Amino acid sequence: KMAKYFNISGELTQQLLAPGDEVDVSKILLTNIQKVSECKVDLYIERAIGNKFYLIKGVELPIGSTLTYDASSFNTSSNGFGLYIKLTDGASFTLTGSIDVTGTNVNVPGTGTLYTSELSVGDEVVVSGETRTIATITGDTTATVTAAFGSDLANDTSPDCNPTALVDVIIN
Repeated sequence: KMAKYFNISGELTQQLLAPGDEVDVSKILLTNIQKVSECKVDLYIERAIGNKFYLIKGVELPIGSTLTYDASSFNTSSNGFGLYIKLTDGASFTLTGSIDVTGTNVNVPGTGTLYTSELSVGDEVVVSGETRTIATITGDTTATVTAAFGSDLANDTSPDCNPTALVDVIIN
């Protein structure tokens, strides 16, 4: 039997296995691949009529850790239920260094910043009160966002990050 792999990001609920997929599940591995914060994880099965049964609820998954859930074998073909995961992002934090946005563009020029170790694509950055989502990270001081900043912003010496939860899921 083949393992199923998922890379889940964001604060969201996502279906991993649909009712009728006929997948035998004996073990579920959850790994927090976020760089700087823990995230909370709910893993549950839900019947088509809406009844939820939590396998794990509100478990904090530290950075780099893996949680193994021994599912004692169930199959999604029976009783019309699916397998779902819900992630809750880690706590906001202040980034190292400063960000000085010039003009209305998508560049996030950093001075003394550590983008490669503190940010992940999908994280939100808050610069001088404007919140944008990280699109690319090309170095410790160079990144882009998905939407242009509104204008020249004051040099922000304490920009914040609202991290996105990043979890790898393997179902055996």
